[in-house]
Formats: sequence, structure tokens, C-alpha cells
Amino acid sequence: MDRITREKLKHDRLQQEFAHTVQYLSEHREKVRKYGLVAAGVLVVVLTLWGFLSYRRNVRQEDLRKATLVLDGFVGDPAQNPTGGLSFKTQAEKDAAAEKAFLEVANKYPKTREGLIARFQAATLACDQGKLADCEARFQEVAKSSDAEMASLAKLSLATLYQAQGRIPEAETLLRQLVASPTPLVSKEQAQIALAKALVRTKPQEARSIVESLKDIDRPPVSRAAVGVLGELSQR
Repeated sequence: MDRITREKLKHDRLQQEFAHTVQYLSEHREKVRKYGLVAAGVLVVVLTLWGFLSYRRNVRQEDLRKATLVLDGFVGDPAQNPTGGLSFKTQAEKDAAAEKAFLEVANKYPKTREGLIARFQAATLACDQGKLADCEARFQEVAKSSDAEMASLAKLSLATLYQAQGRIPEAETLLRQLVASPTPLVSKEQAQIALAKALVRTKPQEARSIVESLKDIDRPPVSRAAVGVLGELSQR
């Protein structure tokens, strides 16, 4: 079939399809108008919802930003504050204000990424202040959330806390979960290194096996950490 014939057939098909479309629209004008309006209405709702959610997200982020500013607050005589920002007479006063600010965000937006970040930070502040029960409880809340990335960070922090307290089996359980289900925030290798550190005393052979598999990996931070654990094992 020559090119001219193919082009003519293609043109004829397009004309037929266009004619059928015009005929359908003419015969079903009201239906098309009705459903066209419905589709437009749905689009308006979707765009409105998207805009609302974006606004809500921006509000949450702004609240979190304001809480974070407390961490940068000046401690000492306000008159000597070089930035002119927040000032606190003592570090204890600053710590209390920061913890309060993050908890307010966490409680206001409990199931959002911003709320979980705020609760995670409040847990860290509690740990720094020696309030270990509050620290553990807050990390646990984040660890149980549906946000896999924030949950992984909380589990890693909990495992570190448990290890420091000598609660090795609890730390081991969390770290094995992280090895099995890594996230962009807690890689498999990072979880393996943490697990090896936790097992140095209780299961040294397994700890050595883990780090031996990582010491030559082409990722300097991982290989250095693995060599460090091997050094700790060799001293035992």
C-alpha cells in the first residue's frame, strides 16, 4: 500500500471519529453538560482540598520552626544577647522552655510528620535532662507511629537508651527490626552497626560476624564504624 493511500485512510478515520464525536455530543448535550459540570466540580473540590492541606502543612511547619528557635536562644543577660532574639537567664530555663514548645507542637499535631518531629525532639531534651522515663515514653510514641521513617529514628534512639541502661534484649529486638526493615533515615548498615555494638558483650561472635561483613564495604562511614567495633571486640 503506497504512502498516499495510507495517509488517505488515516485521514478518513479521523474524519469519521470526529463526526461520531460531534454526533454524540449533539445527541447527549444535556448529559455531557451535566457530567462536565460534575467533573469540574470535583476538580474544584480536589484543588481546594489540596490548597487547604498545603496551608495546614505550612502552618504546622511554621509552628515547628518557632519551637526550634528556642533551641537557639541566648543564655545570660538579655542586654548582652548579640542576636536580639530569645533570651533565658539559665540553661535550665531554656531547656524547660524548649521542651514545652516542642510538646505543644507534638500535642497539637500528634499524627503528622511535624508533630512526630516535635515529640522526638522533646524526647531528646528529656534524655539530656536525665528525665529518662519521659524520654522513653516519648520515643515509644514516635516508634509506634505509622510514619515509618520517624518510627525508625525513634527505635534507634530507644535501642541506644536501652543499651545504656543494660536492657540489651530490648535493644536487640528493636535493632533486628531495623535491620529487617531499613528506611531512608536508618539504613540497614547503620542498624547492623548498632546491633553489633549492642551484642559485643552478650553475643560477641555474632557481633564480629556482622562487622566483618561490613568492614570492607565501599562506604567510609560504615567501614570505619565496623573497624571500630572490631577494635572493641579485640580488646575483650
